[in-house]
Amino acid sequence: MVAKLKLALAALALICSVIETIEAASFITNSSLTDKRAYHTGTLLPNGKVLVVGGIGTNGHLSSTELYDPATGTWSSAGTMASVRRYHTATLLTNGKVLIAGGQDGSFTETNGAELYDTATATWKTTGRLNNGRYLHAATLLPNGKVLVTGGIGNGSFLGTAELYDPAIGTWTNTGALINGRYGHTATLLPNRKVLVAGGYNVSVSLSTAELYDPTTGTSLGTGSLNNARDSHTATLLPNGKVLVAGGFGGSRLASVEIYDPTAGMWTPTNLLPTARELHTATLLPNGKVLVAGGLSNTGDLPDAQVYDPIAGAWTVTGSLTTGRDSHTATLMANGRILIAGGEGNSGLLASVEVYEPVNGAWATTASLAPGRDQHTATLLPNGKVLVAGGGGLAGLNSNTELYDFANGTWTTNGTLNTTRSLHTATLLPSGKVLVAGGSNGSAFVASVELYQPDTGTWTNTAPLNTARTSGATLLPSGEVLVAGGLGAAGILSSTELYDPGLEKWTSTGALITGRYANTATLLMNGKALVAGGIGSTGTLSTAELYEPAIETWSPAAGLTGGRSQHTATLLPGGNVLVAGGLNGTVYLSSAELYDPVNNIWKPTGALTGTRARHSAMLLPNGKVLVAGGLRTNGVFLPSSELYDPTSDTWTATGTLNAARDFHTMTLLPNGKVLVAGGSTNSTYLSGAELYDPGLGYNVSWQPQITTFSSPLSLGSSLVLSGARFRGISGASGGNYQDSPGDFPLVQLRNLDSGQTLFLVATNWSTNSFISGPVAGLPIGYTLVTVFVNGIPSTAGILNLTLSLPTPATLTGAQILTNGSFQFSFTNNPGTLFDVLTTTNISLPLSNWTVVGGVTETSPGRYQFNDTQATNRGQRFYRVRSR
Repeated sequence: MVAKLKLALAALALICSVIETIEAASFITNSSLTDKRAYHTGTLLPNGKVLVVGGIGTNGHLSSTELYDPATGTWSSAGTMASVRRYHTATLLTNGKVLIAGGQDGSFTETNGAELYDTATATWKTTGRLNNGRYLHAATLLPNGKVLVTGGIGNGSFLGTAELYDPAIGTWTNTGALINGRYGHTATLLPNRKVLVAGGYNVSVSLSTAELYDPTTGTSLGTGSLNNARDSHTATLLPNGKVLVAGGFGGSRLASVEIYDPTAGMWTPTNLLPTARELHTATLLPNGKVLVAGGLSNTGDLPDAQVYDPIAGAWTVTGSLTTGRDSHTATLMANGRILIAGGEGNSGLLASVEVYEPVNGAWATTASLAPGRDQHTATLLPNGKVLVAGGGGLAGLNSNTELYDFANGTWTTNGTLNTTRSLHTATLLPSGKVLVAGGSNGSAFVASVELYQPDTGTWTNTAPLNTARTSGATLLPSGEVLVAGGLGAAGILSSTELYDPGLEKWTSTGALITGRYANTATLLMNGKALVAGGIGSTGTLSTAELYEPAIETWSPAAGLTGGRSQHTATLLPGGNVLVAGGLNGTVYLSSAELYDPVNNIWKPTGALTGTRARHSAMLLPNGKVLVAGGLRTNGVFLPSSELYDPTSDTWTATGTLNAARDFHTMTLLPNGKVLVAGGSTNSTYLSGAELYDPGLGYNVSWQPQITTFSSPLSLGSSLVLSGARFRGISGASGGNYQDSPGDFPLVQLRNLDSGQTLFLVATNWSTNSFISGPVAGLPIGYTLVTVFVNGIPSTAGILNLTLSLPTPATLTGAQILTNGSFQFSFTNNPGTLFDVLTTTNISLPLSNWTVVGGVTETSPGRYQFNDTQATNRGQRFYRVRSR
């Protein structure tokens, strides 16, 4: 903190502190920053990551920057700024770039330098310089996309100047001055589009004055004064449009809290913080409450945290930080969690990081299915409804189908399968139809296959499987459906086949190395399919295999750490696969493990809270995995559910199902809730259905809304959304260096079949619109589109991602690498799938050429292929073909 004369005056407590019972929440330690740092900034990026910039470190002022990935809980370098700095500000612009402005340089002097971080390219670039060098100023993003910078320290004095940054031209212009020079103040954008500048420090005293900057006139006008003069406080815009100011320094450290009413232009005291503090953080939670964490007290750095409820006007004690700290950053992420990073502690500068987990989910019953059923399928349709088909029941197998409408929580019957079946597969095709294949009719295995047309609610037969079977199905990036192994009339199968939706035809493809059933099948982000575990001719399997679509063959993958069947496999946002629970012979498992496709290894992770098999698992929008129901040791049916956190590799119990069940289905709905339907328990077929609510607790009136977008959308095109409340309620702590705004749209895509997720980089956004950069990196097919603002998700839209037709490829950049591999590149339409064929005799017909693999899309529309088999070979010829 900058040295300044502070008068030792006792603050007059205008109102008593009211502390209620402890609110259930916790802080979880996470991967540490690479550098110890304080007085840095933390900014939520459009891609969902958090950018930490500068500050002061062990060896002085820092130019280093880091990125936090919520999917993995890890940090990576984000490059180096042109200048070292602390006490600067960081503002996310509407073009997706981050503006770093001012600060104090390595010689403890104010700087007028400014830099931009480009999220799309992960690069730094200098931009126009401020007219006045300054630090400990405030920066506020205005509705017109410009950035207002106010006050600070510069030229040895306390600045009353203000200036505007225009991203369109990259320059600063002076605007109307503040009434009072100040630093250590807050600057909060109000719903009326004026900026409330409050408190701060000037010469030798903390200030009680406040003023309103009007962007339309470029002038500041006075407004009601604070009841307590203060600086180094926080200011948080509440959902009701009022501003909560908490703590700070005003002659002494303050516990006082007050609320500004823009309508009356007046401040009203509210209940005190339990401990006086300054240099803390305040973050608006999705439920409208405010978390105050840490800060510097009269006895040192505080680990405590409290939550303020604007409705009750009371503070509630919540979980404590592991490490007391001040001058840290607190960033509300899209998953509703708060990242607290760095700062100063009682033992000095900190690299430690903690994540605040404010919520816990709960289950509630919804309307019941018409007949009880298990071993059925549930498929989210393009219209947002859930199709439940087939399965077993008290009267035998079900041929009827039902639709669940999440908007009104009701089921309706809808069409009848041509073949009764259970243990079948159901795959939503890129055409919008649902492919149901195979299964059992109770007395025999089924080869018949049928298609459901959502527009008409009818089922029509299509080409049957070559082999009747019960098995899993995987939608490949080409739009084909892979069915592998399973059980058939001949026993355990190793044969596999592909369904071509265009030709409505099944063809045999490469056989599994090991026949298996009761395994899992997962589409990886590299386009390969992973099958893991299951039961083979020798018993429970620990082996795994990879299917390469380009060459239609299976190859061994690293083996699981132990055999398992009837487990679950979930693709995580970072690309790893979580396998959990199951059976090894007759032994129920609580163990879980992660498959890393990049390094082809399995590694143990945290164990489930108890043994279970025949359960269900679903990746939630917050990046956690929900596991529910199933069987445990001694065949006891489970009502319990638990959450896996990839950032800490731990499982925690969450809400309990109203009915224990196994062989049920689990479906993520567009509103972010999870539907569990049917199943069985103790020889009873269940008709009951339940909804899991992750528990963010927001008011629907704060929720962003999507109204229109274009669908289908070709990969490589920009996604354009229109809607409402894309700019949220609050900019967090009011524009100072600890401020971490979350009041802008983050747009996530999630493939319905594979679960692959992706945050889009923004090129422009406003209160009611969002334009992305080129969409790439997801397979074609139906995709959920969700907008997150202030950690609050919209109801998702459903987008159909398609491919534009490839253009003829021109190979470039041919070279022999140092390891003897041959490499070439080319450009084409993004998302297109290419195979490479090779031969040593160019006169041979194309049918005699050898497929050597698929082509990697290194960036949208840019492709590269390495032929590792070219080592020590003679002349080889290559062809590239699209699938």
